Amino acid sequence: NFITTVPRNDKMLPPVIDLEFYSGNEDDPPERAKIEKELKAMLTALEQHYGKKPIIYATEESYETYLDGDYKEYDIWIRDVIFEPKLSDGREWTFWQYTNRETLNGYNGEERFIDMNVFNGTWEEFLEYVK
Repeated sequence: NFITTVPRNDKMLPPVIDLEFYSGNEDDPPERAKIEKELKAMLTALEQHYGKKPIIYATEESYETYLDGDYKEYDIWIRDVIFEPKLSDGREWTFWQYTNRETLNGYNGEERFIDMNVFNGTWEEFLEYVK
């Protein structure tokens, strides 16, 4: 679905895989081996199609459950709306979603609040993503 829906564009950010708990999975999460198999297949397919290493978006809990200690070649986009993230294996985050309840002048969408994120680097380093 992702590849069918999202066209290739030379100036796009890398594709992002959202790795979170849904529909009660937080109380009974799937085993790491099952998620790893699917995640590796998706990472490979997206990188081959778009020619860019995907970014992995995760909550701190899903990071600790499924990514901790692995996937170091992928940048992490972490969600923590309370504190600045400290990843359990000492890695640095690349993007941080610090709130999901922001308002923004000029935004007139259906949702009352929007997510806000920050990049952990310089403007020049950010521009490397769209090369």
